[in-house]
Amino acid sequence: MFNFVVIGMVLHQPLTGYDIKKYVDISIGNFFKASHGQLYPALKKLTDKNYLTMEEQSQGGRIKKYYHATKLGKDAFMDWLSAPTDFNSSSDTIMVKIFFFGELPDEIRRQRLYECELFVQQNLHKLREIEEQFAHSIESDRDYFEIATLYYGIQNNLSTLRWLRHIKEKKPYSGFIQKEDK
Repeated sequence: MFNFVVIGMVLHQPLTGYDIKKYVDISIGNFFKASHGQLYPALKKLTDKNYLTMEEQSQGGRIKKYYHATKLGKDAFMDWLSAPTDFNSSSDTIMVKIFFFGELPDEIRRQRLYECELFVQQNLHKLREIEEQFAHSIESDRDYFEIATLYYGIQNNLSTLRWLRHIKEKKPYSGFIQKEDK
């Protein structure tokens, strides 16, 4: 997945490795981490495979390497992005794909969001079944905190469903984000 993140970052404009890392940090850094130790080998590999081009430019007495996606790289990226999501992968992978969903045609984007919604609904159903079995058997602090994590999962899935439905319709963010309790 890391290689696709790199390609996605340079789809529309050439960036240096430093710029790519900075863009990752400010855009998807709350759920995806990239290190320089990962980035520079990936840039070399992607350039060697002709997924990226690299152009050196002199700036202020320094040589900077700018990377940009090739047609082959864009095609590979779009194949990855368009493919059904593997819900056995981490939630970070799912969020990274959603970050780039603006690159997809509307019909494919809606289908992938629907698949995400269906997956979350199935998770929520499983958690509700567990809740029915165990929520009324709180006999100790251990039971309480174990069940507290169950309720965290339920709340998280409910929030994710609400969020998916909101972005599927491309509604204004102001209608989704709730003010923080103080």
